[in-house]
Amino acid sequence: MQRLTITSICTAMAILLVGCVSTEEQAKQILAESPEVQSSNYKDMAQYPGNVTCGKYLARDYQGFPVYKDFVVLDTVANLRPLSMDVKIYCSDDPAAALNTELGIDYEVQKLQIDHILDDFRELAVPLEAYMSDNPSYPWTEQGLQALVQPATTGNPPRNFPENGYIALIPTDPWNRNYHYTCEPFAGIRIPYKLQTFGADGVQGGTGENADIKHIYLPYFEHINKI
Repeated sequence: MQRLTITSICTAMAILLVGCVSTEEQAKQILAESPEVQSSNYKDMAQYPGNVTCGKYLARDYQGFPVYKDFVVLDTVANLRPLSMDVKIYCSDDPAAALNTELGIDYEVQKLQIDHILDDFRELAVPLEAYMSDNPSYPWTEQGLQALVQPATTGNPPRNFPENGYIALIPTDPWNRNYHYTCEPFAGIRIPYKLQTFGADGVQGGTGENADIKHIYLPYFEHINKI
């Protein structure tokens, strides 16, 4: 068995110490590469579980006055315009608790149902992106997800549609209800779709099993699962 020497112990400790500060230093390097960050002046910088660094960077407001703005660096990706929800969940020592506080969703208690929903969101994202690639937009609200199975005859008919459709069957939520899908076209601009379940009661709003779970929450759950 190899014996540990004073030198090897000190080397190991040095590596650990470097590791403790590397995430913050890495975040600074990532921020410095963004053209929006014109200064290396940061404040309130801190590290959080899941390789997250949060803080504020010095920027200019629309009148040119200096102002500090929030940032979130997740792994190696910098978000210089985080939503308030992003800051509250990612910049937390307990993201699952923060998610419960902000959205009324207890992931630990509801994990089986939520994972079912998240899998469906991932499954539906593939044909939706394929549809968007073949056509000028996602299916419109009036066309719904069924437009992935067979060509829509309402709204804007698809320019291209594969013989067997984009998906054979539209999944339903854990309560055997259809997912609520919307996408409102606007002057030829690519509008993101919205996909969600209204929970056990099928009514918009609520907490716990009745909470709405939206596809835009997917990154939060993936972050919590990673920790």
